Amino acid sequence: MVEVPAGVIPVRDLTTREILYGARTTSHRYELLEHDPLTGADSLIGFLDGVEPGGSLSWSSGTRVKKSGNLEVLDIPVAAAGLVRVGDIGLVTTRIRPVLVVEGLPELPLGVYVVTASPEAWSDTGRTFQLELHEKSTVLDQDAVEESFTADAVTPVLDVVKAVVESAGERISVDGSDTRTLTSPLVWDAGTSKLSIVNDLLSALNYNSLWMDGEGAFRATPYERPASRSIRYAMLNDEDGNRLVRELIHGDESIYSPEWNRDRDTYGVPNKVVAVQSGTGEGEPLSGSAMNENPESPFSYQTRGRWIVRPLGGVEVPDYSGEVDPIAATEAFLDAKALQSLIASSAVQAAVSVKCLPIPVELLEAVRFESTPAGIDARHTVRSVDLSLTFDGLMSLELQEVIDL
Repeated sequence: MVEVPAGVIPVRDLTTREILYGARTTSHRYELLEHDPLTGADSLIGFLDGVEPGGSLSWSSGTRVKKSGNLEVLDIPVAAAGLVRVGDIGLVTTRIRPVLVVEGLPELPLGVYVVTASPEAWSDTGRTFQLELHEKSTVLDQDAVEESFTADAVTPVLDVVKAVVESAGERISVDGSDTRTLTSPLVWDAGTSKLSIVNDLLSALNYNSLWMDGEGAFRATPYERPASRSIRYAMLNDEDGNRLVRELIHGDESIYSPEWNRDRDTYGVPNKVVAVQSGTGEGEPLSGSAMNENPESPFSYQTRGRWIVRPLGGVEVPDYSGEVDPIAATEAFLDAKALQSLIASSAVQAAVSVKCLPIPVELLEAVRFESTPAGIDARHTVRSVDLSLTFDGLMSLELQEVIDL
């Protein structure tokens, strides 16, 4: 045990919570990855030098390719020890993974990106690249089937998803226990992007559209009602080992700007959704529905006194012929689809735009947002993220209030 000299106050180790809600030392690292199209794996080959502060990342849950960004990189004559200059890498093939480093917290990788454009600017000091980045799902979006593609009604849907992803030189792990198949074959025309095919297949299982986590792994995950999503960090624990709550709160531990906006859009919010099965060629398609009959809801039938119906047609349904009651299983699936649409439509009523210190967060995750002056303390989901890649850069979040029905 080392003795501290008299009169010297030892530096106390800060807790995770104190770092998260207090002063930080922040930096970024830019990892260079080499892709192997035979295995679909990305492997670390170095770290990029010359990145200027001021780059940014932009994520949106409503887009096909959900993450993009830009970096300004100086083509310096000689890279620092252990780093690589931009002029020595193949921008067409090399992938970049930005990493947020907050001293005292676990490192936060921010996704894997391909360089989609690299215009050069020359001056008397040399060359600068303006790199445009898109997450690697753009590989699937730019690839397409050369002839009509059919997903049969025998192969598990997730196996077809895996095969399509692998055909683009990428890889994905899927849940092998989900062996559901399509009710009838699905066909896509030649020229259809592989990302469209994957997302159509995932939708048929009531999964989220394809997304990519911070490490750069493709993810195929079932839809989960916003009210049921975890509100706790997966990687941040308190002193007792309990996971910290993912929250933006008013008061002494506030890390969000006092200047924020809240938008309300109530026009046309439905209180009933009818989901109709896509045609199977075997009689009338089945349907399911969801209704808002909560007297406390401003959009419910009881409040409005009339139905505002939103149809949801052409819903692909898995094959439930092996179930004891296939019709009931199909209608339950359609009911769930209708409820998902009704919840999403109702949640349009309140959206918050706020800037905060960066937190470990992914699109669609749940966050508690609390503002005492505004009288708000509610669960929200992350709709979009904009992150400035500077040591003092803020994270701009678009949050959607969770409405559960």
